[in-house]
Amino acid sequence: MANDPRVRALLAAEGLSIPADTWFIGGMLDTCSNTVVWYDTAIAPTSHTADLSRLELACEHACGADAQERCRRFDSAPPTPTPAAARAHVEGRSVDLAQVRPELGHATNAVCIVGRRRRTRGLYLDRRAFLVSYDPDTDPDGEILTRTLAAVGPVASGINLAYYFSTVDRLRFGCNTKLPHNIAGLVGVMDGHASDLRTGLPWQTVEIHEPMRLLLVIDAPVERILASADRLPGVKQLFTNGWVQLAVWKESGALEVFDGRTFRPHARERSHLPIVDRSISWFQGKHGHVPPAQILSAATSARRR
Repeated sequence: MANDPRVRALLAAEGLSIPADTWFIGGMLDTCSNTVVWYDTAIAPTSHTADLSRLELACEHACGADAQERCRRFDSAPPTPTPAAARAHVEGRSVDLAQVRPELGHATNAVCIVGRRRRTRGLYLDRRAFLVSYDPDTDPDGEILTRTLAAVGPVASGINLAYYFSTVDRLRFGCNTKLPHNIAGLVGVMDGHASDLRTGLPWQTVEIHEPMRLLLVIDAPVERILASADRLPGVKQLFTNGWVQLAVWKESGALEVFDGRTFRPHARERSHLPIVDRSISWFQGKHGHVPPAQILSAATSARRR
């Protein structure tokens, strides 16, 4: 739509000018098979052919690296697959009707970081973090943060609590094993054809999950966070009742944790993180949770930019 000259003219009249040499391409990422499907590439200007090729190659590389990292949690995957072997394995899982674990979804999620991406660049978080981009320098009145928390609060905490309760009580709050499930009215599942409705997550989705309440870390001034929370009673209730652990990431790098009334300094457990050359050097050969580390290649790339 943004490639249409009429749309661009309307946007320019509203103060949003899209450069003439900018072209938009639609695509869909299949998180189960680690593949990207691109749309309408045939109508892209020939002047952008080289750029489009670089984009496709970069996404192929990212999909292979992502498949490698996912495979370490699958018992049936090779222990140290190449990117190509990892892609082949996850693609096979995605179309195997006998496979009860085609992907692990948001299992192991533990933290949501709302802030400038430069603050987390080069930090390995073991696929356990939701990363939400937000720049406090461009939001003096807190309107953007309020809108962000209105979405992030219910969605991220809802995902986290669904995994939490389905893990701690898989029979009552989850839906136990998915093997005998039948979909019931698109609102839940039943074991067999005449059982109680189950609305939680199946054991095959949460068996590797570590139940914990979501840690929401926000890169913004304390006063702005509290003001945004006051505008969102439902979200504020998540913080004050302890369903979500709230922390502020201060400009100095220090963390302060919300105790239900105010923010208090967080005592660090360690002063330095392990440093490795690449993320695969840190997670390869490990099946369980992997602690955070600093990745040199990502940090070096960021400095070059």
